[in-house]
Amino acid sequence: MIYKGKVIPSIMEEPTQKKVIEFFKDYQPITVQVPDDPEEQKKLKTMGVDGFIAGKMSARVRKNENLVYRDCLILDLDDVVVSEETLIQTIHKLLSDVSYVLYPTISHVLKGVRYRLVIPLDGAVKEADYKLLVRFFSEKLLKNVLKNVDLSNGTWSQIQLLPVFTQHVHKGQVIIQEVETPFPLSQTLETARNWVAPQTKGKPVKNLNQFKKGGSRYRNATTELFESLVSGGEVGNRNNRIAAITGGLLARAVNVTAIFELVKVANQYFDEPLPEEEVEETFFSISRKELGAD
Repeated sequence: MIYKGKVIPSIMEEPTQKKVIEFFKDYQPITVQVPDDPEEQKKLKTMGVDGFIAGKMSARVRKNENLVYRDCLILDLDDVVVSEETLIQTIHKLLSDVSYVLYPTISHVLKGVRYRLVIPLDGAVKEADYKLLVRFFSEKLLKNVLKNVDLSNGTWSQIQLLPVFTQHVHKGQVIIQEVETPFPLSQTLETARNWVAPQTKGKPVKNLNQFKKGGSRYRNATTELFESLVSGGEVGNRNNRIAAITGGLLARAVNVTAIFELVKVANQYFDEPLPEEEVEETFFSISRKELGAD
């Protein structure tokens, strides 16, 4: 099933039973003029353009716990270090025997070469295996075209924007390859596990459930602040969370450089991580307000 919706609000529409390739063949992208102003760009991405999730949801509110499984691997190719032509050729060579969709994102050209890769799977995949697939593709199969791995690709309930035509994106750039051979999910997962095994070999499995819960008499505002670093956050409250963490740590005289790294860690625990530049903007805004700037 495919669920459509906006980033804001997080409620998805009733799903369609169409297969992924059929859905994209029928989908008619809207045409928009992407503004230069970052705030207007953000508004367009969050409230003006449709996104989708392919799989099954137990409820149409976009939360990790409501996504039962995915049946489609989706990768945002943002930190591309090759030309657009080379990227397209590399993807085609890698996936020549299976169906896939490849299209520019709304930030294409404005922020360099930026594409989204959609690969229908021949079965359902749960969260842990999905994250493994994301890592395997990003770090192994696409390592020659990506400088850094986009960790937000592994966010379980993340919504990805559908194709749009802009002043930099036209119809001919949306690539839909349809073949009869399904993507071999089980085989690829086995390969991915064999690839990741040497990297974790010898590392002991740590069971956090062995520890007793800390005594309540030790809990205070600082306890809650540090727990908030990994407690996640939903769309609509992410900037506020980054601001609160920044301000709370500054008030406790934590080194500013350390705070900058900690808020980036907190961002990766959000249901949908914010773009790194947005995290930085919020961090610097609060820091200037609290500490001033030279």
